[in-house]
Amino acid sequence: MTDSNSSVPDGIVYLGYVEKTHGLKGGLRVRLFQGYGTPDVPVGTVILLNGSRHLTVKRCTYGGDSRFNLTFREICSRDDAEELRNGSIYISRDEADAKLGFIPLYNFAGLEIISRGCRMRIVDVEPAGVNPMLLVENNENRFHVPVILVMNEGSIDWKKKVIELDLPEGLEELQL
Repeated sequence: MTDSNSSVPDGIVYLGYVEKTHGLKGGLRVRLFQGYGTPDVPVGTVILLNGSRHLTVKRCTYGGDSRFNLTFREICSRDDAEELRNGSIYISRDEADAKLGFIPLYNFAGLEIISRGCRMRIVDVEPAGVNPMLLVENNENRFHVPVILVMNEGSIDWKKKVIELDLPEGLEELQL
């Protein structure tokens, strides 16, 4: 479910999308794909809309179910906000690490899982549902690994882009 319609620079991850406008002063209702942690987007956080337009968070209210109401310094009216409907939201990995109270799900794409000496690559993220899944590839085999399993049982080295985790026996054989 990666947002491959936009080309974005290295070090930028897909965070979510704009669902609709919110209020008369240009607020946006957004869905952000959270991996783990406290739902919060602090004032001053800079996001990229559609991979190029920089917006600075002025206010954030968590609405539940990965939905947030955000207002931005650069948007002053509902008309300005309406143009952003359905836009893709990105954030730099550095900004996510420094400011967000949660790990964006798409930070996991491209990492490797090392399980019992075998190296596997996370090729995509599937954020839908209560338990988001990582799509993992091992040789020609693709299978899902729950994010909650990685967070509870794994050891993540973000700098080396490696997760050490003993996957349950038979997980690789489960049908997609």
